[in-house]
Amino acid sequence: MSQWKISYHTNRKLSPISYWVHEGIGENLSSYMECEEFVPPFPFKVVGKGFPYLKVTFLGNELEFASMLEVDHFREVLMQKNLPTTTSLSAIRGTGYGPNNHWLSRLPANLKSWVKREKVVAAMNKVKRDIESAKINF
Repeated sequence: MSQWKISYHTNRKLSPISYWVHEGIGENLSSYMECEEFVPPFPFKVVGKGFPYLKVTFLGNELEFASMLEVDHFREVLMQKNLPTTTSLSAIRGTGYGPNNHWLSRLPANLKSWVKREKVVAAMNKVKRDIESAKINF
C-alpha cells in the first residue's frame, strides 16, 4: 500500500530525479541548482501556494518527485524487466555526471527486485491517476 501527498514550497524544490529529467538552460554541473529555466519545464508555481512537490510512501520508503514527468521517467525505468545500468542512464544525460550519483543508484535496494518493482509501478500508476482525477497541476 502506498500513500502520497503534494506539498507546496515557496522556492522550487528539486528531487533526486530532477537533474535526470529536467535540463537546465545554460547549466553546468556546479550551476544546475541556480538555473531558472528548464527543458522540459517544471510545473508552474501555484498562486497563493507555491511550487508543488510530491512525496510517495511505499513499503516504508519515501519517494520524491518535482513533476509528473519525473514520475513517468521513474515508472519507465522501473518497469523494465532488466534494470538498465546507472552508467547507461547517466550517459543519456551526456554531462559526464554519474553513474554513482544517478537516482537509480540511490533507490533503496529493497525496491529493486522485479517483484517489488512491479508493485512500485502499480502504486505509481495509481498515484498518477489520483493526481489527474483530482485535477492537480503537477
